[in-house]
Amino acid sequence: MTVHIGGLLSLGAAALLSGARLASAHDHHGANLNLDPGEPIGGAMKMHIILMTVSFGILFPIGLVLGLKKHRWHVPVQATGGVLAIIGFVLGHAHGGRSFPENAHSKFSWFMLWLLAAQLGAGIYLKLHTERRFNDRARPFVKIAHKYLAALMVVATYTQVLLGVVAWLGFCYDGYMGQCLAHLIMGSSFLAYGIWLLLLVRLATPWLARFGRSPELYDSAMIMVWGLFNTFTEHGFIEEAHGWSHKDLQHTSLGVIWFCGGLLSTYMLRKAGPSDRSMFPAIILIFTGCAMASHEQDTEFSTKVHFVFGLSLVLAGFTRCVEILLITTGLIKSNSKEPNPFQYISVFFLCHSGMAFMSANHESVAAMENIGIDIGTFSLGYLSISFLLFFYAYFLMQLYTDLGSNEKDMMLPTADDGTVYQTVAQVSEIRGHSSDETAGNPHVLFDAADEDDYDSPGMGSATFRNRNTPGGGISPRSSDEIELGPMRRD
Repeated sequence: MTVHIGGLLSLGAAALLSGARLASAHDHHGANLNLDPGEPIGGAMKMHIILMTVSFGILFPIGLVLGLKKHRWHVPVQATGGVLAIIGFVLGHAHGGRSFPENAHSKFSWFMLWLLAAQLGAGIYLKLHTERRFNDRARPFVKIAHKYLAALMVVATYTQVLLGVVAWLGFCYDGYMGQCLAHLIMGSSFLAYGIWLLLLVRLATPWLARFGRSPELYDSAMIMVWGLFNTFTEHGFIEEAHGWSHKDLQHTSLGVIWFCGGLLSTYMLRKAGPSDRSMFPAIILIFTGCAMASHEQDTEFSTKVHFVFGLSLVLAGFTRCVEILLITTGLIKSNSKEPNPFQYISVFFLCHSGMAFMSANHESVAAMENIGIDIGTFSLGYLSISFLLFFYAYFLMQLYTDLGSNEKDMMLPTADDGTVYQTVAQVSEIRGHSSDETAGNPHVLFDAADEDDYDSPGMGSATFRNRNTPGGGISPRSSDEIELGPMRRD
């Protein structure tokens, strides 16, 4: 279920950039800053929104989790989502009511349709199990494509939802496109960073231990790459710039500090193990938050919105530092099955900072001022949305855990020193050897063929044998008492 965050951010940024260029190619009569164009959207458009929300927002993500666990409900859920998505697509292009100008949401929907067709087609092909009837050499490639298309679908769905909200509100046209796009991309990056940390905290502890890397190494690399991107895109990348404003200077300087700080942290952690931690990514968040909290804007309301965003980043960085301090001093066990409740705080503040920054674009702030909403109500509204997004991400990860473990992703016993035991299948995957070649390794816990029995109900008194020791090395099922050798990286 772990997807590299740099790839997600790159895909999301590319999608938003292409969408922005589509939108900028068309004229518009100004933003609907009062949020009331006086024309109803019509029943067909309402059904379009409902069906797309159910299919792409609920069924497809749940179906993805079910597919990762090879659950029998994976195909029915995905098939239902596909049918609803096709109906919603037709309604979206044949609705009455309010007339929308040409927009990126409408153009991007065709990409979504072809992506959905490719994903469903690959799923149907795999379900046919043609390898049982003839030598199907294409199946391994289709299987890999199916997984990557699922990851791409998550990013594309998020992008399409943002573009749909923009089209409905009438934002990001004419001279507002550049600043609007900057807020959407940067806000989405902070939100994705928060989801990535939630993934590490909730599911990826065995994965990190298996590959022997520090959690902050991935944070640092992402921050470095994103800082480099921001350094060269904050001035004159989307729209032609005339001189340097104080905003251009501050945004570019933030990109520089992200690159430099990320480079330092990445180099320091290049050989670090899972138990080695770094506070530099959190410190970068703190400095970024301080800069944004003091970011002077055109209006007082906008300045307060940026202060809320900056405060969220400062709190995220501070609580992250405290979390790392508690882990390194042993007050929080990083390899425990259930994360410490404190570890969720920094994750939530990162998610909220992303929502706050996306809400801080010029047209959104102007619309709130026009209808008389104060900063307290505005902040609480977006805080509520942050809670909902955090809930949904946590729900999907909890669902992944509750569905049990398949052969390659199960949480294996962990020794007191943090070493994670491996099965034959996992060793083969890591080293690129076949199971037969790895079967003689004395550090393998037990044969992958026994792994389903290990996690199956009614096996509380079962024993497993080390196939490489005299007598089989009988060991009880309890993960705390298994005494077979650990798998170490060569």
